[in-house]
Amino acid sequence: MDLRINPKNEALIEQAGEIARDVLARYADECDQEQRFPRESFDALIREGFTRLTLPESYGGRALWSDPVCYTMVFHELSKGCTNTAMTLHMHSSILYFLLTLSDEEQKHRFAEAAQNGAIFGSHAGEAASSPQWNRTITTRARKDGEEYVINGQKYFCSMAGEADHYVLWCLLEGVEELQAGLRWAVLDKNLAGITIPSRWDAFAMRGTASHALAYEDVRVPARNIVGTGEGILQPDFVPRFGLGYAAVYLGAGAASLDWIVDYALKRKLLPDNVPIASYPAIQRQIGEMKIAYETALIMIQKAAWVLETQGAEKAIPFINEAKYTASEAAASMTEKALKIAGGPGLLNDKPLQRFHRDARAALVMPPSTEKCLQMASSFVLSQNEAKSIF
Repeated sequence: MDLRINPKNEALIEQAGEIARDVLARYADECDQEQRFPRESFDALIREGFTRLTLPESYGGRALWSDPVCYTMVFHELSKGCTNTAMTLHMHSSILYFLLTLSDEEQKHRFAEAAQNGAIFGSHAGEAASSPQWNRTITTRARKDGEEYVINGQKYFCSMAGEADHYVLWCLLEGVEELQAGLRWAVLDKNLAGITIPSRWDAFAMRGTASHALAYEDVRVPARNIVGTGEGILQPDFVPRFGLGYAAVYLGAGAASLDWIVDYALKRKLLPDNVPIASYPAIQRQIGEMKIAYETALIMIQKAAWVLETQGAEKAIPFINEAKYTASEAAASMTEKALKIAGGPGLLNDKPLQRFHRDARAALVMPPSTEKCLQMASSFVLSQNEAKSIF
């Protein structure tokens, strides 16, 4: 296993760390407390070319999905500054890559050109009675009407709702029930008539993602904006990649809490000792546990990325699930330990620890959830051993 960073992308990871510290971190608390999309951070990312990471090089991009190890490290670094910004950029970057993969040449040129000019794409699949980790049911329908499709339905947890320029809507052709046969992507301009926000995102964590519900009533979409087939959209090379990015992003919240609490412990002194609390064995033990949990999760993310690059998505799926589980548990545990070390001051809104902890807790339920990851890990190891059994 070779986890060395491709030299041509080393500077990109460093740049991600710099923009996380200088820009993303500056707006993270404000966006969390005001529950608003980090527009200032996204504007900076657009200027620096980060919204073009997965565009082909021929369109001015970095084709970064060809280097999954670097991709995960870029988003891990960005997340240390703002988990919300990194997560929504990952969603944009992933769906843009998938969209261009399934588009015909005319569509690819249009969508790539839009991204070149700073357009943001959101992916909206979630529905009220559907769960991507237990079952996938699509009730949003697309009915063909001449040279257009008419869309009706409602989506939930639509990250960047009202903020992305284009929505990639997961819908089913009218009259078709099987996902493999009828699933399509409809690429919608956010300002199309018939799109409304029936309920707004008011959440415990990831408060800046603008993950509102979206309703579609007789929304008319040009036929040239319908992309893919169910068989293509559901191929193993797509959906699992979302999970790898999630793991890298959420572990970033854990890493940020470790950096913050180490600095705090070295400076914080209590009477009568008047020495940094970092000298207390109990504090040292907890920081040591945080460090080891972080390194373990990071290695598992990098391993999953390496398998994805060298052996393909289908082989990488078990490793991605294991990395997602380990990173989620590590981030939640690390941020909790950091809060315990800081004590009361860590709960204050003028300090970022409580935000790190809330955002990290979201990792436990974001698909695939920790329980689903464990179930899939069990299924994988049992099937492998069953195949090897001589009894």
